[in-house]
Amino acid sequence: MRPSLRTSIVILMSAIGVIGANSLLLSPLVAAVGRDLGASPAEVMRAASAYGLGVAAAALLLAPLGDRFGAGRLLRAALLLLGAGLGASAAAPGVWGLMAAQAVCGLAGGAALPSIYTLAAAIAPKGRESRTLGAVLTGWTVSLVLGVSASAWAADLAGWRAVYAALAGGTLLLWALSARLRHSGQAGGQATSPLTALRVPGITRGLLATALLMLGFYATYFFTGAHVTLTLNLSTAQAGLLPLFYGTGFGLAVLADPLLDRLGPGRAAAPVLLLVAAVYLLMMAAGGRYPLLLGAAVAWGVFQHLALNLLVARLTALDPAQRGAIMGLYSTVTYVCVFAAPFAGGLLFAPWGLAGCLAFSALLALGSAAEALGLRRQPGAEATSAPV
Repeated sequence: MRPSLRTSIVILMSAIGVIGANSLLLSPLVAAVGRDLGASPAEVMRAASAYGLGVAAAALLLAPLGDRFGAGRLLRAALLLLGAGLGASAAAPGVWGLMAAQAVCGLAGGAALPSIYTLAAAIAPKGRESRTLGAVLTGWTVSLVLGVSASAWAADLAGWRAVYAALAGGTLLLWALSARLRHSGQAGGQATSPLTALRVPGITRGLLATALLMLGFYATYFFTGAHVTLTLNLSTAQAGLLPLFYGTGFGLAVLADPLLDRLGPGRAAAPVLLLVAAVYLLMMAAGGRYPLLLGAAVAWGVFQHLALNLLVARLTALDPAQRGAIMGLYSTVTYVCVFAAPFAGGLLFAPWGLAGCLAFSALLALGSAAEALGLRRQPGAEATSAPV
């Protein structure tokens, strides 16, 4: 791997790590933030809702700007805005200030994530597209480690404000290092929008695949902690290990990404999604035994990584001139699923526990696998994965 390529991948991976860490940060810090700001846990978590709404709005409205002005330029602007939002979070005088700051972070994240995926497509050498994207996606592993484990430990030592301040400093450092990305993913001068992206052939099915994969993931993920603490009667710290094991599997899956380059989305998507469904069923069987559940979480991370890699590759290959707008739609659908998953999962968790959520997720994965079978009949689907 060329040094310049390696550096670009590290920058993009770290950008995902910072964005993801912020999105996960409030959950383990909710009690500390509430005590300091004199707010209830529900009031504090409204800041997370403000973040999610900001992401969805920016992904829909700002991400297409990357097609016109360049994904690198949009990413740099988003990183600067994210640094400001994180700094404002650290200095928030009350819960409303934190909500406003997190809304700013959401706008930045919604513009940055589609740009990151677009840049991953731009820098990937031919024949190594899935490996390049897979390396960038390991930023989500970084975010899980920082968001779930390291941030809680650091908050105990230095306070929650110091955690946000450190993330703000790291983001501004990334902004400085990303200057070279201004020339990556050059603009085509084409004005794009969600409406133009929705006319791209294949986008409707691609967004359906996104909804099936993401709703299935979050409908289970959001209730794993409740299962460990309420059903298994274990500690919050033990509940925090499950996403850590999931993140480990997600990171380890990068070793399998070269196989995706050889198989291509047409041949790989349906089998990978069937394995995702199988893992949900495995977790149902292991749900009553904590050590087995942790082991299943590693497998969950591996196959979710591969499924996500194939999905992003599929979407960004639909129309290279509109990658920003397409990935904006992808992020919007993802965050709609983040919003909907607690309601869908909650209806199942109350009567049937985590097993109900897992059965629902398995059905959605099976539906996604059935949809992916059609990729085999698309021209070029059997070749190596298209530029991601």
